[in-house]
Amino acid sequence: MTADTLPLEQDTRLLIDRSLENLGWRFAGTERNVYLEQPRTEHERRKLDGKRPDYVLYSHEAGNSPIIIIETKRKGSRLDSALEQGITYARILGAPLVFATDGVFCRSFHTEANRPPILNGSEIDELIRETLALRYLHTHEVNTVSKAVMYSRRELIKIFDEANNMLRGEGLRAGIERFGEFANILFLKLIDESERIKQENGIKTDFDSACSWKSIRDIKSSVRIDYINSTVYRLLNELYKTEIFTPLQIRNSDILDGIMDKLDPLTLTDVDSDVKGDAFEYFLKSTTSTQNDLGEYFTPRHIVKTMVRLVNPKIGEKIYDPFCGTGGFLIETFRHIYANMARTETNLETLRERTIYGNEITNTARITKMNMILAGDGHSNIKMKDSLANPADGEYDAVITNMPYSQRTKYGSLYDLPGANGDSICVQHCMKAVNSASPDGRMALVVPEGFLFRKDLARVREYMLERCRIQSIISLPQGVFLPYTGVKTDIIYAVKVNSRDRDGKKYFWYFDVKSDGFTLNNQRRKLDTPSDLTKLEEFRKFDENQAEEMKKAGFEQVLFYRMKENDFILVGNRYRNIILAMPGNYEMARLGDVATFIRGISFPKTAQKQNHIDNALGIVTTKAAQADGIDLEKIIYIDNSYFQSDKMIAKGDILISLANSLPLVGRVTFTDKEYANISFGAFMGVIRADTTKVIPAYLFYILQSEKAKEYFGSVARTTTNISNLTFEDLGNFVFPRPSLDTQQRIVTELEGYHNIISGAKKIIMSYIPAIRDAGEKYMTLEEIANFRPSKNEVKNLPGNTSVSFVPMSDINVFNASFEPKEERKLDDVRSGYTFFMDNDILLAKITPCFENGKAGIARNLTNGIGFGSTEFIIIRA
Repeated sequence: MTADTLPLEQDTRLLIDRSLENLGWRFAGTERNVYLEQPRTEHERRKLDGKRPDYVLYSHEAGNSPIIIIETKRKGSRLDSALEQGITYARILGAPLVFATDGVFCRSFHTEANRPPILNGSEIDELIRETLALRYLHTHEVNTVSKAVMYSRRELIKIFDEANNMLRGEGLRAGIERFGEFANILFLKLIDESERIKQENGIKTDFDSACSWKSIRDIKSSVRIDYINSTVYRLLNELYKTEIFTPLQIRNSDILDGIMDKLDPLTLTDVDSDVKGDAFEYFLKSTTSTQNDLGEYFTPRHIVKTMVRLVNPKIGEKIYDPFCGTGGFLIETFRHIYANMARTETNLETLRERTIYGNEITNTARITKMNMILAGDGHSNIKMKDSLANPADGEYDAVITNMPYSQRTKYGSLYDLPGANGDSICVQHCMKAVNSASPDGRMALVVPEGFLFRKDLARVREYMLERCRIQSIISLPQGVFLPYTGVKTDIIYAVKVNSRDRDGKKYFWYFDVKSDGFTLNNQRRKLDTPSDLTKLEEFRKFDENQAEEMKKAGFEQVLFYRMKENDFILVGNRYRNIILAMPGNYEMARLGDVATFIRGISFPKTAQKQNHIDNALGIVTTKAAQADGIDLEKIIYIDNSYFQSDKMIAKGDILISLANSLPLVGRVTFTDKEYANISFGAFMGVIRADTTKVIPAYLFYILQSEKAKEYFGSVARTTTNISNLTFEDLGNFVFPRPSLDTQQRIVTELEGYHNIISGAKKIIMSYIPAIRDAGEKYMTLEEIANFRPSKNEVKNLPGNTSVSFVPMSDINVFNASFEPKEERKLDDVRSGYTFFMDNDILLAKITPCFENGKAGIARNLTNGIGFGSTEFIIIRA
């Protein structure tokens, strides 16, 4: 019996059955359209020749033909194999859609298009209704968000910008105060649309028509503010048993009229999609990316979704987010539970009243409550309060949050490990909140990576390991929280929190997410390549019998005893052995066993000399230490009193950058000659080879290799924009160490190649083309070219015009021209970008690209227009 033919686990079957029932699929009666473990007709069964799909779903509107095949992941099997099996069945039966699922995580496939089906621009990752499935009969891509909604959302951005300027005149502070006022008005529009959709579908509602958008618009302008404050908000507060709707602060009726006039023609919700609360998110990005002094950042929706699936909250549990912001985690938790629970009145009441809990220190809590109401309710346990000042003592079954980073707190005395460090107290608060008696007490926390390795937080990490079982550390790529912050972050997922029953596990799983499916820059554009988060979701149960499969997928086991020997550092890369292999059976060596490490000189900025004077001490910094040698023009000079004999550069030393941006940390420079009175700075280190064991030049070539760079990148500890290497990490680098004679032969051969390259460069550089001066007139560049051409030339073009995207990375200093990387629609890029045309010159305007002379000539642009980063200067001849 294979994994694919094992009986389906009962809990998985229950989850899938319930999800299908909630989506309107029918298991019995005359309208039955779900069949288990075999198709409906004898003819179809003969076609399958004894094969038994887990679920076959039919549609009367598709001629009673199979429309969906669902295959499930058995214990010990991959979702990939279930999907492949489902595709085989679907092609035999002629079904267009295939789903493979373990009851929570889901993958999909369209058999005619031979690729995953797309819904509103993203791959489908959950089971769908029959009405939606029918739309995939002849296409793999469907948009349920109407064109009116898509247009309205784009317009909403502009309206908020305009409203922001209007509200400035009312004396409201920039950021959340103005947004809160705007959200009060926007909510009236959103709730009106939501209630009208309910009424059109025959759903009973207690919504008072006096609160409708039309009723408010019909009120005379001069008394409309009073009507909203005294009548509408009072009725809404009574309906939702809350006090979140506070009187508008706007005093000028013309401003209210102006905002409502702009919102009036928009359509913001759609009957075919669950987008009622999404409109808020458009503003959170612009609001929280500035004016943010509480260390909180907007968590991308796909990361929220992954973390909620990791925790897999269930009806009957209490889920808590102590730093809930605008409610992203809680809204997704509400939706997850609602989709997977039995829809009884008792369960619905439990979900609305006794499941979702959250605190928010700022007035954003009001917006969180509004968001929850739009999502389906669950707002009653959202509180505006400082969580750290109010420890939760074992009140919840699960905690899921993105905690504020790098804050100070005065409430550390309320916790087991007192202190003012916010990272420490936030983690302790989350742990303390989990009920020790909960059968499945767990937490998923987004933390800054510094929490995982900083020495001053070692005791907190030890405390965490003493009181819970860490299941996994998920390293997120730097850039997932752009444009708010470049802080490198990780997800800590722990189970058995505060439970006494947590023995037996000797390791945790470490997973390094290289790509989350989006570009890692301020634009955060969707990529066509797969996201590593899908691997995390598939293996989220961390089954012991899938260990080998997990390792093949990129997961690594980190033994707890190794952490105890290393200050309880939780960065998995710290324990990774990247071994540099070479042809031949060579002995392997640790760098720390064949070399010594010396750290550079620290000195205040005031010690630096304006000019080079006699007896001054030269200092090589990261700018002066280049891959091809020391740039003497970039050496700085300080007072000779900082001289330390053991920190002077000697011939054969290898300089290494210990603190730099991630791509540059670990860059090495070889000193092939003696330097008089030259030392190196604190961000630099020197690797001094033991010449009885390794030839310095050979070691330099080893440290220049791609494997070495990979190792440096994996063990570097990254904060906001600086990565650091420790001597301990350097010492653990393992490389091949042949005999000294063989090392010398390798060095001689490599140097021969370098001499050929250097000679060719000299020939190229010595060639100076002779251009005869026949008395031509010389002109300035601005006399013959237009800088930063106007964008007016594109303002009248249709919104669906294709334009070409050219990232800075595509401009090659050795190749003047380039071609566009991808195409977009003009409507998606009208603001925030630099426009250019064929034959325009693009010049980099920021370092280091500007220093490297990055420039190019635009070629082959669709419609003659492109758009690119604002890092370009456009020059048009």
